[in-house]
Amino acid sequence: MNILGINFGHDGALAIIKDGKLFKAISRERITRIKKARGICKESLEYILRAASLRLEDIQAIAFSSYFINYPNDLSNSVIKLYELNGQPVNRDLIHILGGQTAAEFIAEISGIKIRAFLIQHHIAHIASAYYTSPFNRAAGLSVDASGVHPEYCSLTAIGEGNRLDYFYCPGIMAGNVYSVFTERLGIGPGLTKAGTLMALAAFGQKYGYAEDWEEDFASWYTREFQPSDRVHTNYLWNKWVGRGLSFVYPHTEIPIEEVVNHSASLQYAFERCLVKETTKLFNDTKNINDGNLILSGGSFLNSDANMKIYEESGFKNIHLFPACGDDGTAAGAALYLLHHICGFQRVDYSPKDFMYLGHDYNNETEDTIDYDQLAKDLDNGAIIGWFQGQSEFGPRALGNRSFLASPKTVEMKDRINLNIKHRERYRPFAPAVLSSEKSEWFDLDFESKLMLFITQVKKPELVPAICHVDNSARVQTVEKSDNKKFFNLLTAFHKLTGIPMLLNTSLNDNGEPLVESPDDAKRLFERTEMEMLVIGNEVIRK
Repeated sequence: MNILGINFGHDGALAIIKDGKLFKAISRERITRIKKARGICKESLEYILRAASLRLEDIQAIAFSSYFINYPNDLSNSVIKLYELNGQPVNRDLIHILGGQTAAEFIAEISGIKIRAFLIQHHIAHIASAYYTSPFNRAAGLSVDASGVHPEYCSLTAIGEGNRLDYFYCPGIMAGNVYSVFTERLGIGPGLTKAGTLMALAAFGQKYGYAEDWEEDFASWYTREFQPSDRVHTNYLWNKWVGRGLSFVYPHTEIPIEEVVNHSASLQYAFERCLVKETTKLFNDTKNINDGNLILSGGSFLNSDANMKIYEESGFKNIHLFPACGDDGTAAGAALYLLHHICGFQRVDYSPKDFMYLGHDYNNETEDTIDYDQLAKDLDNGAIIGWFQGQSEFGPRALGNRSFLASPKTVEMKDRINLNIKHRERYRPFAPAVLSSEKSEWFDLDFESKLMLFITQVKKPELVPAICHVDNSARVQTVEKSDNKKFFNLLTAFHKLTGIPMLLNTSLNDNGEPLVESPDDAKRLFERTEMEMLVIGNEVIRK
C-alpha cells in the first residue's frame, strides 16, 4: 500500500509509505532553504514522489497530521477523521484544520484525483512515528511539545500493542510551551529554533531556589476543572520566577549575563523533573503491559539531557525515539498509523538506517573509492571536512550523511567551528560520533545511542576536549558498520591513526539554515565558509 503523510504546520513535511514500509520523507525547509518552513510546496511534493519513483495517481490514501479534539469528550473518540478528496469542493473546516493556504493549494493540486484522506491526531502521529519504527511489540508512549494554547493540545500518552496504538490519557503537560516561551523572553531567541541553545546554556548555570518548587508551579497547574492557556501559565511562572523583562538578544560571541544563565539552568531542571515524574507515573500505570519499553516523541524530546534522566530514573528499561521528534516527524507518524492501526497491515522490521536516512540519494557511484586513511590524516592535521553522502537525514540531527567532521583532540576546534564555520554562540557544544564497540570505554553509556538524542558523561575529557561541554558531558552518536558503512570506515581509519575512535560531528549547515539537501547546497556552503574540504560521494574537493 502507498500512503502519503503530510504535516502542514511549522516543520512542514511529507512522507511516503511504499509497498507497506516507510520509504522516503522530506521537510519543506530542505527544499526552500528556510528553516522550520510551514506547509508543503509543489517542489517538495514533486521531490518525494520522484524519490519514491511514484506518481500521485499511485497514492492510495493521504494521512494528515492535524490538531483536533472533541473537548471535553475523551480524546480516544477523536483520533481519526475521514474525508473524501474527489474533485468536489472540500469542506472549509478541513482547510482550517490542516493549516490554511498551503492546504488549500495542495487540495487544489490533487482535485482531479479521487483519494481517501484521514486526519490523524497530532500527538498520536508523534508517538506512531517512533512506535511503528521500534523493535517493540508492546510499549507505552508519551508525546510532549509546545504545540498549542490548550493543555489538551500539548501532550498525550498511548499504549502500543502489535498493530494497535491506542489513546491512554492526556497528562496536560505544558512544560514544552513554558520552555519555548522562556527561551525567547530570556533573550536567547525564538523558542521554535533556539530551545536547544537554552539547553546548552543551562550547563553553565546554577539553579535558583524556585526550581525546587517545580512540582507545585509546573506539574500540578493543570486540572480538568481549571485549564489555563499556555500564555496564562507562562505569564504566571515568569512573574513568579523571574519578575522582570530580560529580552535582550545576545550576540553569538557572548555568554549571556549570569542571571540569564541561572534561569536557564533552573528551567532545564524543572523541565527534566516534570518529564521524569510523568514517565515514572506512566511506567507504574502500564507496568503490566509495557514490557519495560517506552516510546518518546514530540519536540520536547529533542532535549537530550531530559531523555537521559528519563532513562536513568523512570523505570523503563528500553527507550525508542524517532530522529524527527519535531512536527516534521508527524508526517511519517500519520502515514504509519493509517497503515497499521487503521488499515491493519502487519508491522515490518526496521533497522536504524531504514528511518535515519529517508531523503533522496544523489550519489551515483557503484564503488567506494574514498581514501579513508588520507582523510583521517587530514582530520588529524586540523582539517574541517564537509561530508555529503547517500540519503539525507530526516530530522534536525546530522547522523553521518550531511555533516561537518573534525578532530575532537583540541579545544580550539570549538571556537573555529562555532565562530568561523557555523557562526553561532561560542558556548554551544558539539557531538561525538563514536564507534559503537568503543562507546563504554569513552562514555558513561551502556546502550546504543544512534540518533544523538542522549547526553552522558565523557570518561577521558582531556583527550577529546572539542566534544566536551562545560560539564564534561556529550550528546553521543554510536555508529556500527550496519548503520552507515562509509561513516564507519572513516571513524575506523581515524581510530587506527590516532587511537581515538570518534570524530566531532555537527550538522552541515550555517547558522539559521536547515541541513543541506543537495550537492549544490553543499557546494555553496563550501564556497562561503572556512572548511578546508568537501567530500561528495567519492569526490574530494579541496580549497
